[in-house]
Amino acid sequence: MRIAEHVHLVASGIQGCALSDDLDCNCYLFNSGAGLVLFDTGAGRDIARIRAVMEADGLSFDDITHVFLTHGHADHSGGAAAIRALCEAHIVCGDGTADALAMGEAGISLDAARRAGVYPADYRYTPPVPDHIVDPGSILEIGRLRITALPTPGHSADHMSYLVRFADTGFLASGDALFHSGRIIYQATHDFDIAQSCESMRTIAAQPFDGLLPGHGMFTVSAGQRHVHAALDLIEAMSPPAPLQLVKL
Repeated sequence: MRIAEHVHLVASGIQGCALSDDLDCNCYLFNSGAGLVLFDTGAGRDIARIRAVMEADGLSFDDITHVFLTHGHADHSGGAAAIRALCEAHIVCGDGTADALAMGEAGISLDAARRAGVYPADYRYTPPVPDHIVDPGSILEIGRLRITALPTPGHSADHMSYLVRFADTGFLASGDALFHSGRIIYQATHDFDIAQSCESMRTIAAQPFDGLLPGHGMFTVSAGQRHVHAALDLIEAMSPPAPLQLVKL
């Protein structure tokens, strides 16, 4: 689903617009002019549906050259191994995500999420092996895209957001760090940290961007900073950002 020039939403589950498998996060695809760059992969239960969404937009799955992971949670990284096997894309993430993936289900809180009923008992996760580790603040240039890695812990200790700029436009792929209307997710996972999450809002607010591309729910293609400032208004009033209410599967 094309949402802006060179930008497509290719997966979104029950917490979004139900474009693909229910467990999928929002996954965004950028046409770099030198291949396709994917941000997050969904849970991996139905890669064929993601391929079909791409084909409906005239995009070839085989042209994916890079897959960036915002963090290790299964709804964001579960499809990475399968996608890499199908198109030989390079998997890119921060070192914290690489470490979490290497630890298996406990490292990405999948064991706890399955016990809580977030994932069905028969869900099977294949951890991807990253090809490239990005340092916080590092910049990668892929075709027309200039991608800056921003450390945004809080939702998880390993969380990274990515500022994607081309021409005079900027999009923030915020993963689960920030959602529409300045909301965040509160989760009883081992590495959720509300103080870190609040500090990450300041990191995001310091970046110039037009579109906000969160991991669940509604996205925006302009005036994206109003959403981080909505969160900051609460933080500066000594209150946490409003929680995003998730739909129970």
